[in-house]
Amino acid sequence: MPQPFSRPQIAFHWISAALVLLMAATGMMYFLEIADRTAMQVHQISGQILILVLIGRLIVKARAKRRTVSDHAAWERGLALLVQIALYLALIVAVVTGYVSVSAFSSNMLLFPVDIGFARSDTGEQLLEVHYLMKWVFLGLIGLHVAGALKHHLIDRDNTLRHMISFRT
Repeated sequence: MPQPFSRPQIAFHWISAALVLLMAATGMMYFLEIADRTAMQVHQISGQILILVLIGRLIVKARAKRRTVSDHAAWERGLALLVQIALYLALIVAVVTGYVSVSAFSSNMLLFPVDIGFARSDTGEQLLEVHYLMKWVFLGLIGLHVAGALKHHLIDRDNTLRHMISFRT
């Protein structure tokens, strides 16, 4: 059976995962005052890289052709699709709300910050709250994503996880 994911899809998946982990760590370190503003600078730079990775990932995803037909049950395919769509939406919401929110900082690391008046407005404050809320959304969605991968690997003993780890075609 051919590899269902292209090398760019696999690379974008793992780069996204690494950036999300880095951003979660630096965001929490800054929020909990464990680290100084260097953590927030790393968080901002990583977020901008994630925006580019996400754009690239969506382009590759839109152009990719699924090369195999899944033999998973319909409910599994449906749940996987739902979680995948929710993860993409969560990433988009997180980067947009974070970008607007950090634009309110007088010394931000953004290449193109939004209007500081908007970022500091009531709407900007609400976007910051949404950004903070996203950590719980991510925890739930990533938990479902990992649980599904482990189910396929440990219980079903199929190649689902191996396909996302291997760069072989």
